[in-house]
Amino acid sequence: MNHIKKIVLVFIAVNVLISPIFADLLEEVDKLTPEQAVQLQQKLEKKRFEATPGNSRINGFIQYIKPTQLNNAFPGLSPMTNLYGGSFDLRYPLSKQVLIGGSFGGAGNYVFTESSYRIYEDLWLVYGQAQFVIELRFIQKNNFILSVTPGIGVVLGAFNYSTTNDNAQTYYTTNRWGSGLCTSLALDATWKVRDGWGFGLGVSSFSGKLGGMRKIFSAVDGGAPEIDLAGTTFRISGSKVF
Repeated sequence: MNHIKKIVLVFIAVNVLISPIFADLLEEVDKLTPEQAVQLQQKLEKKRFEATPGNSRINGFIQYIKPTQLNNAFPGLSPMTNLYGGSFDLRYPLSKQVLIGGSFGGAGNYVFTESSYRIYEDLWLVYGQAQFVIELRFIQKNNFILSVTPGIGVVLGAFNYSTTNDNAQTYYTTNRWGSGLCTSLALDATWKVRDGWGFGLGVSSFSGKLGGMRKIFSAVDGGAPEIDLAGTTFRISGSKVF
């Protein structure tokens, strides 16, 4: 009980000390002109973004793939040809030109087809990946960076297929998940926008295959299609690199 009393007293003391300071701060804010308030808001926004780690990048991308086994397994559907995704990259500089770090992200897509009268088929595919990367900046100026980045890591993904027959009032679904190794090689161009922030465009090759497909915790299903995720990726990015 004594410990509880001490905690309550500390809480009260902290509030007693902080409340006048907070009240004074509110009074100062009330005295600001509209123009000064806008300047204060801009400064606070800048402070908030300064907390973002340096040499980091957020990407949005489209990835073109051709998973032949998966498409052949469900011929009634339109082929799965591309995925949409995003990633977060974080780097640690070993020198001005060489940085190491990680890339974490994923992608997915969904296709739907009315394969026959009142017979509907759909398929979704998703994956996530984590890679160790080395970024080599072979052109680096005050407002421009051109870099090449090889990476290697692991990929984990799954698909779910279902068909609905409204004529016979039946429904069927199946899903599998698998994992594998992945590699990538990226070329990125980044331009400085303002306050250390950059906008970038990039293209990369991605190679990875989901194998050992299984349903939840069951044994490997030898008849399930492997999913080849190899393809070309185009992306845009926002980064804190300058």
